[in-house]
Amino acid sequence: MRKFAVLTAVFLGVGALGLSACGFTPMHAPQTLSVNGDQPLEMISIEMGPGKDVNDKEAGFFVLQRLRDRMGTKGTKYTLTISPSWRRGRLGISANDVASRYDGTVVATYSLKDNKTGNILDTGRVVAISTFAASSDAYGVIASNDTAIQSTAAEAADRLIVKLAGYFSNAKDTPIDNVKDTPEDE
Repeated sequence: MRKFAVLTAVFLGVGALGLSACGFTPMHAPQTLSVNGDQPLEMISIEMGPGKDVNDKEAGFFVLQRLRDRMGTKGTKYTLTISPSWRRGRLGISANDVASRYDGTVVATYSLKDNKTGNILDTGRVVAISTFAASSDAYGVIASNDTAIQSTAAEAADRLIVKLAGYFSNAKDTPIDNVKDTPEDE
């Protein structure tokens, strides 16, 4: 058993050296997100787009809170505009036509703008889905719906952070309008 532990440690060490030798660094590592010593995710201010109904606004509130908790609130170099929406669909239908399971979805469309130039640097959308069970009484459905909005909005915010981290790890502050997608654009 001791040989196995030693061999495992040797393989892990060799693997770590191999990954670092090829230039691999974790996407969330501070050194990969650093631009001139600053953290790009900390330089983003966040604006919310209008929600269509109370559930959209509630989902937007939870997305905003999660992003501010993870990225901070003092950003001025970039502005991230988010328009989230919440949708709930029935999955499990009983013989009485009452849903026993629901599928909750938060879709957050976003755009990242450079405040100095006004250029749109990145746009896209993230989707987060949560499936939850609901009891037959109305209060149980309301409580389950509220919990699903919170957890799904948090997941959407985390996915958005991953997209932004990916953008900043590859970006050179090129406006999205000037990016050539296909050889025909050249």
